[in-house]
Amino acid sequence: MLVDINITGSSYTTKSLPVSAQVTRNFYPELQDNESVKSKFVIQSFPGLKVFLSHPGKDRGMFEHDGILYKVTDSTLYKIDSLANSTVIGTITGAARCVFTAIGRTVVIVSGGSVWQYQIPDASSVTPPELTQITDSDLESPESAASLNNQIIYDGEGSRFVTADVGDASSINGLNYASAESNPDPLVRVYVFNQTLYLMGTKTVEPWYNSGVGSPPFDRIEGGIMTIGLGALHSASNNDRYLYFLGDDNHIHRILGNSEDIVSTIAISHAIEKYSTISDAIGFCFTMEGQEFYYLTFKEADNSWCYSESSDQWFELSSGVKAERYSITTHAFAFRKNLVADNENIYELDEDTYLNGSEVIQRTRDTGPFHSGLFGAPGKELEINHFELIMETGTGLVQGQGSDPVIMLSFSDDGGETFSTEMWGQVGQMGKGIFKVEWSVLGSAMSRIFRIRTSDPVHYSIHAATADVEVGI
Repeated sequence: MLVDINITGSSYTTKSLPVSAQVTRNFYPELQDNESVKSKFVIQSFPGLKVFLSHPGKDRGMFEHDGILYKVTDSTLYKIDSLANSTVIGTITGAARCVFTAIGRTVVIVSGGSVWQYQIPDASSVTPPELTQITDSDLESPESAASLNNQIIYDGEGSRFVTADVGDASSINGLNYASAESNPDPLVRVYVFNQTLYLMGTKTVEPWYNSGVGSPPFDRIEGGIMTIGLGALHSASNNDRYLYFLGDDNHIHRILGNSEDIVSTIAISHAIEKYSTISDAIGFCFTMEGQEFYYLTFKEADNSWCYSESSDQWFELSSGVKAERYSITTHAFAFRKNLVADNENIYELDEDTYLNGSEVIQRTRDTGPFHSGLFGAPGKELEINHFELIMETGTGLVQGQGSDPVIMLSFSDDGGETFSTEMWGQVGQMGKGIFKVEWSVLGSAMSRIFRIRTSDPVHYSIHAATADVEVGI
């Protein structure tokens, strides 16, 4: 009997591995809107990292404004143009990660309770651009900043926040403080999304709007309080539709207007619950091939997750052959490129690059358990005569590693604890498309997890899988 195997799903590993030990790593599930396709999803190779500019040193964040990329590496603020020319602007002391925002020709950088502003010169300026630290005595050592209607908003002590004077990030009036008062939880971050100011505390998120009246000219949106706290300062990020963040409840949430929903699966939330630290999480949104993604990485837990908004599926990203967390910690869309950075380089996320810099990308997909209970015969053994992958083939390179690419198949009969020796299947040299890769005589099992793995620097697009099985007596 020929049956389908779920080869194109997402990562979903439960506490009990025999229930589900699914892994999708360095592949991403892509939703198919053509009803005639065999599977609802295909899995595609996640783009590689093409070096844009060597920038060794501790990455503390980067930000695009008015056609220029700003990056803090170690204790130095740089500006970078579209030709990858890097110019030193000045010093940002400390080692904490930075939060950036801007109004007009002023870029604001917040890090570790201190604030700097960089005044961008215009064409008529006769004075050099200037990076200065904001030292207004009314500033209460903020950890974040946001901008709305030509005003900078800073977090303050406890649940307080303040707005700077219109058009001037450095002028703070002590009378312009207010508090998020629905709950006495400390304010973690101020964030502006879709003309709404979100005061993100340890236990609640309060939406405020710019009323233009009072000091500060903001009022709370009644009925909009969300009883979820922000679990990590740098996890908040938005695309055009949603604001995403890691909650204090170990779930990953997104906000639209005054409503929120959970996008993490039970399995992912359970994994996060086991992490000893979640406050070090860093998240960012990006758009790739018209699809929206949210990426979240945990340094101490050594794990990186990514959510595909269009397919509503999660997958994992990793660096190295031991599946360590993905090295990337920063993103900015600049010069029409998705630029990302780690402690070595600034890269372009590039769909035609199949290495992470010079590093091999190991891609893995582990299926859910395939067992006789699926055929109404629980407890019976399955004889697996044949396994077949339907995929794009003939993707080999002209020469070198990847000129004759392969894909490896192994399997586990003990719920994902151990796997068999890998068996290689030929994907095909350039132009030699065969559309499927096959393996035969795979033995028997009561329950089996199939694993496919690749490491050649070529594009992989996997569409479906089938197996020819017989149910034992």
